[in-house]
This record gives sequence, structure tokens and C-alpha cells, in this order.
Amino acid sequence: KVMNTILEDFLELKEILNSFNGLEKEYNWLLTDLDWSYPDNYLDYFMDYRIYDDSSHCRNNYLITGENLNKLANMKEVYFIWGVFSAIEKNEIVDLDTIKEEPYADGNPNFWVENPVIQHPLAVAELVLWDSSLVLLLSKDNGFSSNFRNTFKGWKDLNAYNQS
Repeated sequence: KVMNTILEDFLELKEILNSFNGLEKEYNWLLTDLDWSYPDNYLDYFMDYRIYDDSSHCRNNYLITGENLNKLANMKEVYFIWGVFSAIEKNEIVDLDTIKEEPYADGNPNFWVENPVIQHPLAVAELVLWDSSLVLLLSKDNGFSSNFRNTFKGWKDLNAYNQS
């Protein structure tokens, strides 16, 4: 069962990762639909990435270990405005050249339905940073959701939120 959570507040990625109590390190993370500020050497943190300069792709994709995501998030130059962070088991192979549907946040109506689902088929959890105003967490791993919910006050169940 997927636990879906919304927090009508905005947090830095490092605060969210801290709430996971190390669980994020058990996964690799696919980062998509990013609007962010980053340090000059940011590419050094990624296992793989695709940066598109042409109009046929509007997004860049990055693959990073949970350990390196944590290091990156703790750099003072890093700030995310938009982004989708998909947690994928470390034993799964993610080929950035064959992603059929890139998870996205900006303009995505599928978060605002009765039962939102995680976008990437291999993902166990999906963290969405929404325009510096909301945080969404969709998770099949109750550890992510319960740690997040126990850390931050004011969270709501996203499914119930969408029905109100």
C-alpha cells in the first residue's frame, strides 16, 4: 500500500533526508524535472546523468547514490525549487537512455487525484519538491512516510487532502 503525504510547507532537501534517518542511503535516486541552484562541481556526485541542450528534451536526468544525495543536499550552494526524487532499489538497473516517462512535478495533474501513484515503475518512493511551496511524499516503504510524518508537524494524508 502506498502512503501518500503532503506538507503545505517547504523544506530544504537536507531537512527531508535527515527525517529519513539514513533510509535514503539504502537506495539509488533518479532525479528529474529539477529547477535548482548547485555548486560548480555538482556532476561529480552523480553515477550517471543526461543533460539535454536541444529542444527535443526539456529535462535533464540524474542518477545518484543515497550517500551522495545526502552529501549534495548538505552543501550550502544547493537549493531545490522543483524536483522529483525517485528512490530505486540499488540492485535495479536504471538506464537513463531508455526512460519512457520521466517523472515530473511542474504541471503534473496526477498528484491531485484520489489515489496518486509513484511515476517511475521501479521506484519505491517519490519525493516531490513543488515550487518552493509544498512537499509531496509517495511511498511504498512505510519507513519513509512514518519517519517524515513523525518529524514534521502539519502533514496531511494526500489522498484525503485530494478528496476535500
